[in-house]
Amino acid sequence: MTQKWLLLGTVFILGSCTVGPDYVAPDMKAPPQFVSQEVLDTLNEGKDNSELEFTQWWEGFNDPLLNQMVRTGIENNYEIRAATARVKEARALIQSAGAAANPTIDASIDGGVSERRTLSSEAGNSTSSDIAAGLGIDFPIDVFGRTRRDVEAARANLDAALAELNGEVLRISAEITSEYLGLRGNQRQLELLRESVALQEQTYDIVNSRYEAGLSPELDLRRAETSVENLRADIPPLEESLLNSANRMAVLGGNFPGAYANELQAQEDIPVYQAQIPTLVPLDVLRARPDIQQSEARLKEAIANIGIAEAAYYPVFNLSGSLSIGASGVSGMPVSEVLIASLAGLIAQVVTDGGARNADLEVAEARAEEALANYEQALLEASEDVEITLAALDSSQKRQGSLERAASSSQRSFAQAETLYQQGLISFLDVVDAQRSLASAEQALARERTNFARQIASLFQVLGTPINPNTSTP
Repeated sequence: MTQKWLLLGTVFILGSCTVGPDYVAPDMKAPPQFVSQEVLDTLNEGKDNSELEFTQWWEGFNDPLLNQMVRTGIENNYEIRAATARVKEARALIQSAGAAANPTIDASIDGGVSERRTLSSEAGNSTSSDIAAGLGIDFPIDVFGRTRRDVEAARANLDAALAELNGEVLRISAEITSEYLGLRGNQRQLELLRESVALQEQTYDIVNSRYEAGLSPELDLRRAETSVENLRADIPPLEESLLNSANRMAVLGGNFPGAYANELQAQEDIPVYQAQIPTLVPLDVLRARPDIQQSEARLKEAIANIGIAEAAYYPVFNLSGSLSIGASGVSGMPVSEVLIASLAGLIAQVVTDGGARNADLEVAEARAEEALANYEQALLEASEDVEITLAALDSSQKRQGSLERAASSSQRSFAQAETLYQQGLISFLDVVDAQRSLASAEQALARERTNFARQIASLFQVLGTPINPNTSTP
């Protein structure tokens, strides 16, 4: 009896042991600032963010329809719903992992009645009955921390699922915003293109009048006709892009294509971002990015799995007990009751497994090395994403300045060319060149303004801007 309690006491003392390495966050080794850090300062010049929360950054475009579409997308997008379901699954897996440390109780009831008959009429018949009820209690003892490591791995899996959900919300909000901005930009380009077509048609009428009066050769007339038709040929691709963007936004919002046809039919200007942008440094970005958080959670899970693999080398302790109550009797005799209780400890240990445990441990260690490499690579790529976007924004700002001046100059050049041609002082080729330059400059400026607005949306995504919890989950 003394040995049994000594054994059980030893088991409980060992219960504080947990094999395997504990997770230690790797050093991010982030630089103090981005290479293009000054671009953020330039973007914020003259802007006030006193009324804007970065958690709803798209509202900085001051476009009510855009705000509505992003909210609808976050609420109804099926990829976000799927990620939400994975979070629920991950929470349940934590409970499942911890259940291995909880006692289990089995209950049973067994009973029967039998009758005995004899050939002798004197002996008569006798009836016997018995009934037994029992409770079996099995209490595992997590001596070497396998269950604790299971729970750690499950919690890390939950962290990864939550980070994935945040990443999906950020991605969907950025994609809807980008599609919306692209649609408005294409609408502007289409408007400019139709204006250019109308302008070319006016020029064609002038050339045709001069041709009929014998003042211009047929060559000028055919060139004017060619110029008009070339511009008209650019209209269908823009209309196609508009339709595709509207359909894409509908799908992102959890609807079938065509759901937003009426809302997006009216033409609006390209929204301009008017609020400040958070001037984060690399370390802030790396801590905020959902993909980095997910990668780190996978690393935590892999480290916990090493402990699970190491725990397989050690014995399993199990404390079991039972309590049974029985009653039996024969007709004519009093019923007797029996109460039996027992308590026992079990130690199970695998003696040989053909090297399976060694292989499992090597697999776990290799996966942890892979997870660490993936984590460190994710840090580098996240920083690179920000640098690429900042460089694109800087380039776009400078390009817009040049294109604005080019468009203004082309406008004056065309007006002068048209006047000089009517006076017969220049050839029609000069007019065509002036019209082509004007149309090209205006189209390029509209495209660059659209590109700049879309790069702002990309910047918030690569910065890992958190989303307000009230608008991020369905």
